[in-house]
Amino acid sequence: MAIGTYGITRPSDVGINDIDMFYNYTPNRNTNDNTIYALDAGELLSYTQLPVNDPNNIIGNENLLEGLYDLRLPASTFNQLGIYTIYIRPKTTTNVIVDCSVLSALPTVKGIVLDMVTIPEALQANNAMQGYRIEYINADGTKLRNTVRYVVTSNRVSVTTENIGDTSQKAQRYRFDDSGSLMFLQVTPSSSSDVKPNALPFIGNIGQTILISNTYFSPIVIEVDLVENTIDTLSDIVAGEQVKDVQNGILTYYDKDRVITKQFNLFEIKDDVTDVPLYEVKEERTNIDDTQDFNSVVDQVQ
Repeated sequence: MAIGTYGITRPSDVGINDIDMFYNYTPNRNTNDNTIYALDAGELLSYTQLPVNDPNNIIGNENLLEGLYDLRLPASTFNQLGIYTIYIRPKTTTNVIVDCSVLSALPTVKGIVLDMVTIPEALQANNAMQGYRIEYINADGTKLRNTVRYVVTSNRVSVTTENIGDTSQKAQRYRFDDSGSLMFLQVTPSSSSDVKPNALPFIGNIGQTILISNTYFSPIVIEVDLVENTIDTLSDIVAGEQVKDVQNGILTYYDKDRVITKQFNLFEIKDDVTDVPLYEVKEERTNIDDTQDFNSVVDQVQ
């Protein structure tokens, strides 16, 4: 399962820790169930280094298939007949904006400030969030629709205060500090346009919850329909071998290997007075009669 490309030039290097997985289950298409369950991507996705057939040795032994995974459906989770909708998306974390301010050395660069404690360890290095997507949550818990910002740079900073012009007021700004306890995210768009130079784009409010996700691949939805019969089993029933035990009224179906797949009881319902047959019944058996083995039955005739 290929899960995305980065830009238009090369596959993205997607790791297991870059992926979120969820699923929804309904027994049929007439039932609505909005319950969403989380899945562990490490349990369902497996990566295998595939051999590359390169007779000219141009590629060499390097692995050029990063981001290619096999999807497994463990029976411990996917164990009921019905429809499973699997949603695979870039890893998403939540955070809260500490401040929206500017850099001391670059007062025209406005950005979002986050607390390092709330940032996953893998994203705490300088520019580790470069290219990540930011979405915004409203006060009522809903998402601010169709409004996203992208991280241009992410650097550790610390607080510094400066005088505002000739007044005695202080402005809180930030300076780069590799040991700082805050992260400054420069996002785009964040500067005003030439059409409206005084109108700054929205980049968030102090205390607002945001969603941060990578942009390594596009979300994927996979629908898995677990059914009792497949095309092969239906073909075995329609066109496969079968034996009718006339004396005991047992009809037996077999697969291509002559293994019993289904059995039915065959009988008639007659009128009590006239003994005239009213119905012919084909009833599925729950207990398989192993004496109806195909080879054993046929060997009796030969």
